[in-house]
Amino acid sequence: MKKLLVTLISDQTIPNVQFIKEKQDEDTYFLFVSTQEMEKKGIKHWIINVCKIPDNKIIKTMVVDQFSLNDIESKLNELNYEEYEKLIVNITGGTKIMLLAVTEFFRNFLVSEIFYLTGIKDTILQVHPQIKQPKQHINKQITLDEYILSYGFEIQESKLSDIPFEFTKQFFASFISEGKKYLLTFKELRRLRNEKKKKKKYEITTIGGLDTFLHTIDYPLPDCFQKEITCQEIKYLTGGWFEEYIFYRLIHDPDNISENNIKTGTTLRKDNTLNEFDVIFLYKGDLYTIECKTSIINAKDDNEKRDDEKDNLMLDTIYKVTALQKNLGLKSRSSIFTLSSKEDNEVKISHFERGDIFNISILCREDLIDPTTSIAQLLNIK
Repeated sequence: MKKLLVTLISDQTIPNVQFIKEKQDEDTYFLFVSTQEMEKKGIKHWIINVCKIPDNKIIKTMVVDQFSLNDIESKLNELNYEEYEKLIVNITGGTKIMLLAVTEFFRNFLVSEIFYLTGIKDTILQVHPQIKQPKQHINKQITLDEYILSYGFEIQESKLSDIPFEFTKQFFASFISEGKKYLLTFKELRRLRNEKKKKKKYEITTIGGLDTFLHTIDYPLPDCFQKEITCQEIKYLTGGWFEEYIFYRLIHDPDNISENNIKTGTTLRKDNTLNEFDVIFLYKGDLYTIECKTSIINAKDDNEKRDDEKDNLMLDTIYKVTALQKNLGLKSRSSIFTLSSKEDNEVKISHFERGDIFNISILCREDLIDPTTSIAQLLNIK
């Protein structure tokens, strides 16, 4: 049965990708109704790429005036629909004027079916023709990679360290009990990590307190007589371990979060802009991002002037997460995990209030130390 699937292009790409993946088969052809703004952004091409739509299946892209009923109707009339045995129309995207015009046009065809994705529990609503049970359920779930690609990003992934989760759990416990003693050590490690001209290795004894800390946590150096530490090991010690800890906690959570839909240390590129995500995962069609901060306190030595506002990194972290949110769709949810303490007033009430304004949840040391509470429970994922 030869079918034509009509898609209204808008900034929110996920509903269109979900619908196409659900309905397309080898007999499906595609008509895109777009605008100059959407074409300039390249959104249609993201959808085509993710859904793997062959060029010979794309009948036409109609670029319409999004606020003109007459223009939309005129453009739709340019195509002959008689060769199709079924017209499948998705009106989830586009402007309200586009939705009204497209609905009015296609409801006059006996072979047309018009659908709307509700955004609730993967439900598709058939709005024309009216039937007794208009709700359908999406059966083909999108993956994390498909979600990311649907918003035009390129994915650059980094590898996990070779350090086993059992040690990382032990590191977590050691950091909770001993970490504050070594704040200046971590500060120096972060400085080395962020150097533009990095060395391949650094002598352990030249970094104050590092040798003692490595022995305290029983760090698994490849060689027990090793006197140097690599850039990758510095990356792990300065927060990579915390990202991996959350990553493995998610994988081992009893909440059916697929390992294939979780990434850590991921960089997303679009328009030559890089966006780094500590932990990112997809669950029941919703995207979750977690920014991991072992500490939000900028350590100072005795000779440095202290400034509580400038030395607290939480506000900078909130602004960073807010900027990342804008490019990831309406259904993305962001969180900040930190091992700083709310009881010690390192994480302040004002930080929680600022997070609430931007719909960012903040979880602190006190929230994370109980291993029996899953990450899904902490994020109130249902």
